Amino acid sequence: MFARPSILIFGIGGMILAAPLFSQSANDIFERLVGPAAKMDPAVVKMVLKSLPGMKFRLDTDGDGRADTIYFIDNHERHSADRQPLLVKVVDEDGDMEETGEGDRDSDLYIADWNGDGTVDRAVDYIDLDHDQDVDEEVQYRWHENLQFRDDTWESLVYDGRAYSAFWARDVGDDNRLLFERNYEYNQETTQWQCDFNGDEIIVYAFLYNAGENRFVPGWENPFCWYDLDGDDLAEEVVRLTGNRGIIRSLRYSWDIDDDNGEESPRDYDLSITSLGPVSYGEEDCFRLVLRGIPTGPVVAWEKARELAKKADWSKAHLTFDENDNNIDPREGQAHNERWEGVLNHPNEYFPQVGGPSCGPFNKRNEVDSDNSGGFNFYYSAVDRRWHLFGAEVGWIKADYDYDGIMDMEIRFEDRDADGFFDLWKYDLDADGEWDREFRLEKDETERVPFEYELLHRAYVRELGTVIEENRRLIETLKIALRKLEPNFVVDPVEEYFAERLAKEYDRGFRLGEKIKKSREANRYYSDLIRERYFMRFLNVAEGKISAVEEILKVFQAGEYGKAAEILEKALKIRKSSPIPAQGRTCSGAFREGVCGQGAPALPPDTPPL
Repeated sequence: MFARPSILIFGIGGMILAAPLFSQSANDIFERLVGPAAKMDPAVVKMVLKSLPGMKFRLDTDGDGRADTIYFIDNHERHSADRQPLLVKVVDEDGDMEETGEGDRDSDLYIADWNGDGTVDRAVDYIDLDHDQDVDEEVQYRWHENLQFRDDTWESLVYDGRAYSAFWARDVGDDNRLLFERNYEYNQETTQWQCDFNGDEIIVYAFLYNAGENRFVPGWENPFCWYDLDGDDLAEEVVRLTGNRGIIRSLRYSWDIDDDNGEESPRDYDLSITSLGPVSYGEEDCFRLVLRGIPTGPVVAWEKARELAKKADWSKAHLTFDENDNNIDPREGQAHNERWEGVLNHPNEYFPQVGGPSCGPFNKRNEVDSDNSGGFNFYYSAVDRRWHLFGAEVGWIKADYDYDGIMDMEIRFEDRDADGFFDLWKYDLDADGEWDREFRLEKDETERVPFEYELLHRAYVRELGTVIEENRRLIETLKIALRKLEPNFVVDPVEEYFAERLAKEYDRGFRLGEKIKKSREANRYYSDLIRERYFMRFLNVAEGKISAVEEILKVFQAGEYGKAAEILEKALKIRKSSPIPAQGRTCSGAFREGVCGQGAPALPPDTPPL
C-alpha cells in the first residue's frame, strides 16, 4: 500500500547542484532511447531514498513556477518486493502535472530504477496522439541479458553485455485500454491478464535497439494484431506474424468463429491456422515508426496483416479447432483463462509448436496441410458435419472427456487419394489402439470456401444448433433400442460424466466444467462422442434384430443423423417421426454464388440470405 505522501516543490534555483553520488555511465543507452529525461538528479535521488515510501518530490526543473517532474519510491502492491526500493521519476510531457499534482498515463514518461542502485532499468512512455487525455500508444523500454529469439543480429545489438528493446503498442480502436505493467515492464506470467489485447489493437514485441546505427530493428512478433469486427470492443480475429528484415517465419491466425465473446468471457477463440515460412514481404505491406527520434525498421501494417497472411505462400499449414470450447493452458497450476493470443497449436509429428503455451493435445481437432496446397480454403464434409482445411492430408481428435490427462478416444481423418479432401474416417472409441469403425467416402469432392470470417461464421453458427438437435434425437433413439437389445444396458460413461460430473469435478478454480456445459460448441462435441459410442454399441448387437440396420448405417455415414433417428424410430415403432431434410439440399443464399453445392449445410427455406 502507499504511505501517506508528502509534497516538496523545488524551483530550478533551489535544486541541489552537488557532485554525482553514483556513476551514470551505465545509463547512456536509456538517455539515447528516451532523451535527457532518463537522467536522474543524484541529490534528489539521495533524498528520495531516505524518505518514506510513497512520498512525492515535485520539482520545477525549467523555472516556470510549475511542477513538471516527480520522484518517489513506488511501493504499490502490484510491484514485486525484490525490486524495492523501486525509484521512479515521472516527467510531465503534456503540461498538466501542476493541475493534478500527479503523473498520468496519457502523455507522461516514467523512468524506473530497480533497487535504487543508480542504474535505470525500465522506462515507460505513454502517448496521447489525439489530445483527448487518454493513451493511444505506449512504449516500454527495457534491457535484456539474454533473448529467447536470438539470431545472427544478436551480437550487433549488445551494448556492455545487454541488448535493449522497445515494446510498442497502439490502441487502434481507441477503447482507451492497452498494456499493464509490473515493475514498469510487461511480464507474461504476471501481467498478461491485466493487459487489454482486445478490440482493435496492435503490438510489436519487440523493436531491438542497434546502438551503433541508432535505430530500432524489428525483433520477433512484428506485429501482433487484434480485430474487432462488430464494434463491441472485443476481438473476433487475431493475427500474429513473427520475423524481421523482410522475412516472416511463422503465422498464427485465430478466429472466434461463433462470436460468443462477451463480458464473462472477453476472449473466446475457437480455431487457428498456424503456418510456417519463410515468406517475404515488401515495403508496401509495412509502416515505420519514429520512437522519440529513433527510426524503426519496417513492420507489417495492421491494415495489411490479414491480407498478407491469407495470400502468402506458406510452406505448410496446421488447423487447430477448439472442439470443447476450452482454449486454455491445460497444465496444472496455470491460470486457466481463455488464451488472449488465439488458439496455440500443440506440437505433433507433423508440425512444431509455434508460441506458447499450447492448448494441449486433447479435445482439439488438428489438421495438417504439409505443403499448404489448399491455400487456406475450407470445405464442409457431410460425413462429420464439420468444416475442414482443404489440402490437409491428415487430421485427428484425441478425446480426453474427463480431463485426467489420458486419451479416451481417437478420431482420425485421411486424404487417401491426395485430392485435398478427407475420404477416410477411423474411430477408436476406447483408445485401445484398434480402430472400431472405418468409413471410406468414394465421392469426396465438394465446394471450397475461402478463409473469410463472415462467410464461415454464419455457416458455422447456423449448422451448430442443427447438429446438436439431430445428435440429441439420435442418441435418445439409440438408447431406446439398446435398452431392448442389451440385457444389462448402462448409460455410456461419456454421457454420464458430461451430465452428472463435469461441472463438479472439472473446476480448477476457473469453473471450467461449468463453462463447457454452457457452451454450444462443447455440447456439440460431447454429443458427437456420445453418438459415436452408442452407435457402435448398436451396430454390435442390432444385426438380425433390427431390419433397417443397413439403411441406418448408410444415412449415418452420410452424416444424416436426424434421418438415421427417423428410420430407427420407425423400425422400433416408438413414435411417428417428422421428416428431416437431407443434408446439402438447401442453400437459401447462405453462401456466395458458386460455393453452395454438394456437402453444404442444409438450411431451412426461410433462412435469410447473407
